[in-house]
Amino acid sequence: MNALFIGPYRQTDGWGMASKDYIKAIATKIPNITARPIFFINNSSEPDKQIIKYENSIYSSYDIVFQKTLPHCIAPIKNGPKNVGLFVLETNNISKSICIHNLNNIDEICVPSKQEELCLKKSGVRTKIKVVSEPIDIDMYKNNANHRLSISGLPEKAFKFYCIGEYVERKNFADLIIAFHLAFKDTDNVVLVIKSSVPGASQSQSVSIIKDDIAEIKKKMNIKQYYKKEFIISDRLSDTDIIGLHNTCDCLVMPSYGEAFCRPAAEGLILGKTPIVTDHTGMTDFIDNNNGFLINSHKQPVMLKQRTLSNDFDIYNAYEYWYKPNIYSLIENMQKIYTMYKNDRKAYEAKREIGISSINQFSYETIGKKICD
Repeated sequence: MNALFIGPYRQTDGWGMASKDYIKAIATKIPNITARPIFFINNSSEPDKQIIKYENSIYSSYDIVFQKTLPHCIAPIKNGPKNVGLFVLETNNISKSICIHNLNNIDEICVPSKQEELCLKKSGVRTKIKVVSEPIDIDMYKNNANHRLSISGLPEKAFKFYCIGEYVERKNFADLIIAFHLAFKDTDNVVLVIKSSVPGASQSQSVSIIKDDIAEIKKKMNIKQYYKKEFIISDRLSDTDIIGLHNTCDCLVMPSYGEAFCRPAAEGLILGKTPIVTDHTGMTDFIDNNNGFLINSHKQPVMLKQRTLSNDFDIYNAYEYWYKPNIYSLIENMQKIYTMYKNDRKAYEAKREIGISSINQFSYETIGKKICD
């Protein structure tokens, strides 16, 4: 069998990393694979030798075509190979979108969460849908289990909450910052590490924007005697240094409005960082109250101040909805894990171990089999 993979694997962002891992996962079942890149952003890099090998492999015909793109960019290929769409949905209900027609004219769809499957079915998609997690290079995490990232000024003994993601509204950094400062007394030894950057901004511009926003939040809160310490990282980190960041910190917090898979949440889970995540998101396919903490949330229409894509691809509008976390539920969960860490280390370690033991569910072999069977 021959396969063609079309996706943004040369990009330097999360889309690029996911695409590379999909190629390698599919290759465990279909070694005859050709890769062809598409681009949604200007930043790109040279892929590794394995991906280059697939770029240079060309076959006279293809039995299956995988398109890793936005659902709005899926292009059905008529009278030829099997068409499989690989994409994510960060919101619910896309029934008003013009993409439904094309999605109903391909053979199969793979999405990483049950939330997305439900959204597609509610929106009128009749194509066969598989719920298959995104793959992860688990060997890289095992091989870097002891790697730590050095962060200037970070107190070694403090309990370190952290978040990783683009500095966009959907990621909801504002509520995380508010919750962090409301959750703890001045005697609590906690810090917050924010790994983020503003799309289109330089490293220094990103730091300035994030610091200004934090200052504005604190001004509105007016509780200056209780402010804790934040550390901002906006420079691009290598894959191994991202692992080092996870290993340096203690609890990943992802209070996003909408998420499909969320690689940092999966990484945090398998590295024992007991994630706190929003319920009603794709993250709950692999995180629950046994291996992490869920933030209660409520349904809210999607209304953004800033557009994330230049032409929007008929995406992110008020016909769609996502779930806004309850900030007091977020506060409660941050307090719970800190209290557990201080007072019940056995229960704290047990939660960590459940997450660490789930690593194989994300392997190339596991995901490749699910996609290709």
